[in-house]
Amino acid sequence: MFTHTTVAAAVAGGSADTGLGVLAAARALGLDFIPVARESYDLLVLRSFAGSPGYRALLSSLRDPAYRRQVESLGGYDLSDSGDLIELDGGGAGD
Repeated sequence: MFTHTTVAAAVAGGSADTGLGVLAAARALGLDFIPVARESYDLLVLRSFAGSPGYRALLSSLRDPAYRRQVESLGGYDLSDSGDLIELDGGGAGD
């Protein structure tokens, strides 16, 4: 299955007994949820995009308290570091 929601739907519909997914999908379909791991994600952007209006709008959204509350209300999401910037030195191959 390709999404957390389809996994949850399979469990809710009885075609699966269990599945790996996120709390928000389980909650949406009234399923029990047992956490097995915590995952962290970073969004990488090119330096050339960093000054663009789209980038500024993205950062503004990620830092917006109302947006954070809305996402966290789904369950299972921690946006406390959302919008934090981590500079990379660019010392990789091809530089």
